Amino acid sequence: MAKHPKAKRIVLILFDFMGYADIEPFGSGEIRTPNIRRLAERGRCHTDFYAPSPICVPSRAALLTGRHPKHLGMERNIYHGEPGLPPSEHSLAHHFKNAGYCTGLFGKWHLGYEPEDGPNAHGFDDFLGFHEWNIDYYSHKSREGDPALYRNTELVEIPGYTTDLFTDQAIDFVEKNADTPFFLFVSYNAGLPPYTPPGREDQPQSFDAWTDGSRADYAAMIEHLDTSVGRLLDSLGEDEETLVALTYDHGGADLACKGPFFHGFGTLWEGGIRVPLILNWLGRIEPGSTDGDPAIMMDLTATMLASAGVEAEKSLDGIDLLGEMPKEPRSLHWRIDFPTLHENWVARKQRAVRRGKWKYLWDGGMEFLIDLEADPGERVSLGYQHPELIAEMRELAAG
Repeated sequence: MAKHPKAKRIVLILFDFMGYADIEPFGSGEIRTPNIRRLAERGRCHTDFYAPSPICVPSRAALLTGRHPKHLGMERNIYHGEPGLPPSEHSLAHHFKNAGYCTGLFGKWHLGYEPEDGPNAHGFDDFLGFHEWNIDYYSHKSREGDPALYRNTELVEIPGYTTDLFTDQAIDFVEKNADTPFFLFVSYNAGLPPYTPPGREDQPQSFDAWTDGSRADYAAMIEHLDTSVGRLLDSLGEDEETLVALTYDHGGADLACKGPFFHGFGTLWEGGIRVPLILNWLGRIEPGSTDGDPAIMMDLTATMLASAGVEAEKSLDGIDLLGEMPKEPRSLHWRIDFPTLHENWVARKQRAVRRGKWKYLWDGGMEFLIDLEADPGERVSLGYQHPELIAEMRELAAG
C-alpha cells in the first residue's frame, strides 16, 4: 500500500462557549449547521473527546502546546497584568514555522493580554484578532470599552462582524499560501456574550448577559458561524494533503445545549468538558466514521504535528489519534484548585478521572463513580457497588 502523503495544510477551527449538542451531527439539528455536518460526513466524529479544563485559558494553552494545564502552570483564566503563555512553552505555530510552514491565527487568543505575549511571540506569522476573553462583535471594543482588535502587534480599526472578519482573513490566508505549506488556526468567538446576531449593529448587547440573552439570538449566531465555516471549507477544497480539525475549548453555559450531559462551563461534569471533535483528511480518514474512545485535547495537538511529520521539542501529554492506539484504557485527568473561574463565578474544588467507561468525580467533598456508557448524564453513582474501583480511581485523581 502506498504511504499516505504528509499534511501540507493543517487547519484548526476552534469554537468557544458552546454546547456539545449545538452542532450537527452531535445534536438534533435544532440549530442548523449543514456545513459542519458536511465536514463530519467527509471525516470522523470523536464522540468522547474532552477539553482538559472547563474554562478558556487552560484549554487553549494545552491545545497549542500539547501539554496538560497542570504541567504548564496555567490552570485558571488570566487577567490584565498577569503573565501569559510562557515563551519557554513552544506552540504548534512555533513547531510548524520551524518546519517551513506559514502560520496564521484569526480570532481569539486569550493567552496573554499584551502584544509581547501575543500570537506573534509564539510563532504566528499573521494575526488578526483579540487578546481578551471577548470583544464586541461590531465595535471590536473590550468589555471596558477600549479598542481591542489587533493586526499582529498593532491596534487596528476594520469594520465588520467578527465572525465574517475572521473568516475573510482566513480565506485570504489560504489563497495567499496556495503553494506553501501552512498551519491555519481560526478561533471563533461566536458562542460568547454579548449575544449579537449579524445585522444587529444598532442594538448593542451587554457583556454581562450570561443568562439574559435569548436562545434565538444564540442560535442565529451559531447558524451564521456555520455559514462562515462553509465558506472556509469551500476555499480549502479537499485533497490528500489537507487535515481539518474542528472542536471547542470547553463546554457551554446557560444558552448552550449540552445534549444528555449534566452541568456545563466551569465544572468537571460532562457538560463542562466533553466537546465535539471532527477530523477530516481525504484518503487518510474514513468518511462518515465515528470513534468512541476517550481522548483529550493534547491528543489533537500530537495528531496535527504527526500529520506533518513534525516533532515537538518537549514531550507531549497526548497521542496521535491517527496512529496505533493503546491496547489498555488510558486515564484522563482533570482538576480545579482555584477559587474563582471568572469574577462572577465561584468555583468548587473538583477532581476527575476517566478510564474506559468509568469516570470518578470528586466535587466539593462528594465523590461519584459513574458508568458513562450506561449513564452519560451522570445521574447515578455506583461507588457503593464497586468499592475497590472507586478507591483505585480516587488515588489516581489525587496524583
